[in-house]
Amino acid sequence: MKQFRVVCWLSLAAIVIPAVGQTAPEANPHVISVSGDTEYTHDPSIAKDGDTWYLFSTTNGPNRKGELPIRCSQDLRHWTLCGSVFDQIPQWIKQQSPDTKELWAPDITFFNGEYHLYYAFSVFGKNTSGIALMTNKTLNLKSPDFHWVDRGLVLRSRLEDDFNAIDPNIVVDEKGEPWLSFGSFWTGIKMRKIDLKTGLPSREDTKLYSLASRRRPQNPLPTHGGCRAIGRRSKRRSSSATATTTTCSLLSICVVVARRAPTRQWLDGHVTSPALT
Repeated sequence: MKQFRVVCWLSLAAIVIPAVGQTAPEANPHVISVSGDTEYTHDPSIAKDGDTWYLFSTTNGPNRKGELPIRCSQDLRHWTLCGSVFDQIPQWIKQQSPDTKELWAPDITFFNGEYHLYYAFSVFGKNTSGIALMTNKTLNLKSPDFHWVDRGLVLRSRLEDDFNAIDPNIVVDEKGEPWLSFGSFWTGIKMRKIDLKTGLPSREDTKLYSLASRRRPQNPLPTHGGCRAIGRRSKRRSSSATATTTTCSLLSICVVVARRAPTRQWLDGHVTSPALT
């Protein structure tokens, strides 16, 4: 799975660079070898501040050292675990969602003069979820300006809702206005307009937009935890497994490499065939 994670990283870098005012990357992403602290890097999101790349991810693996770990690199090749956003789950999340065991799927974006880190909390297999926000003036851990500010809850989903508030991703439109996409099972991927100044949902545009959905297949594969679980099960099936999957924080889209679908078309690692929509 290491190669797939690298592909995700490069794709995410291609999204973040224009947002922070850097030169656009090459049109054709390529796989590079990585070393260092690269294991258990799930749901990656990456940004560059100064001469350093900072990669945020879900906390996974046997050794838990805080929530939402941060990995640093100056060349995109050698990575060092250089900290975490939280020492533990914030108390206000423990009160609102006492069954939450870890924080998920951070998304880092720069707008309005600050880095905005959106992340999710949830309970496995349920839609009692929430998306929250942290902001920081810099990602440089050695800077005197480095300080995470807890902006609190952005939005929630409850049992009676038909969506799941997880896997946040910010997209800034051509006018410089941010939009938050999120979702998974239930009725699919949703989107809310975000206030540029507060980073919270807009009070002027309160519509819950629906971006993508699909009907549940008649004989679905057993899944636990979204795309990663499908990938594990596919690998355990046989040499004729239909797919291996991994998860990117890019509009909550799963990147899929399929063996029995030669007619599917690809563009920069993203499915363009209606077969997966």
